[in-house]
Amino acid sequence: MNRLYSILLCVVIGVLSVACSKSPDGNAAYADDEDIVYIENDSLLAESEMEQVQISRHRKLSRGYRRTFNDKNDAHLAVAREYGIEPLKDFEAAEQCRFEQLAKVDSCKYYAIKPLTHSAPYLTPRAKWMLMTIGKNFQDSLASHGVDGYQIIVTSLLRTDDSVRRLRRRNSNASANSAHRYGTTFDISYIKYNRTDSTTFMPEYRLKETLAEVLYDLRAMGHCYVKYEVKQSCFHITAR
Repeated sequence: MNRLYSILLCVVIGVLSVACSKSPDGNAAYADDEDIVYIENDSLLAESEMEQVQISRHRKLSRGYRRTFNDKNDAHLAVAREYGIEPLKDFEAAEQCRFEQLAKVDSCKYYAIKPLTHSAPYLTPRAKWMLMTIGKNFQDSLASHGVDGYQIIVTSLLRTDDSVRRLRRRNSNASANSAHRYGTTFDISYIKYNRTDSTTFMPEYRLKETLAEVLYDLRAMGHCYVKYEVKQSCFHITAR
């Protein structure tokens, strides 16, 4: 059943792949709107559910991001092992995976991919869909405040055995058994955002608040686990 779900999701993501070819510099053109009609019309949050979530969101977030987004590594790993791939040896192995196992992740309308040094631009179809949803909801939230021209920035995606070893030589605190190894997990910066339009402005602390609200809602609905990483300045997210 999980494989059938992944295949169907890959078909939809394949339709979106043309839109996901924009570089973070904001110069390349996007694909036509028809190419992203599926994600535009899809929402993981029903209106009635959103109303219930919003009742407690402000109170919970006021406690602080570190206390609110505190899902433990064991929780991330359990979901990653259930829905993710088997850990891979190197980036070349990722390129050989079947399309229903791993989907290529490129910069697009909803997010920009930071130049990757210790991870590869791949996620499971389920995780890629979650990433696209976060990016879309973030932009929708900004639009509700009359702000446009910002994208979230993804800083880490799939890690392999080889990349984990290299990362641990550079950062001894990096986990040898990270959920990133299963293709279900990605990191989003909470201090940097890609500016694509200079006609509107929102300070970085408000952008962070908006992203936190989006993640809170999705997490409250059971769609992901989120860990607030202080040293890496990112939200560590695993799709459920």
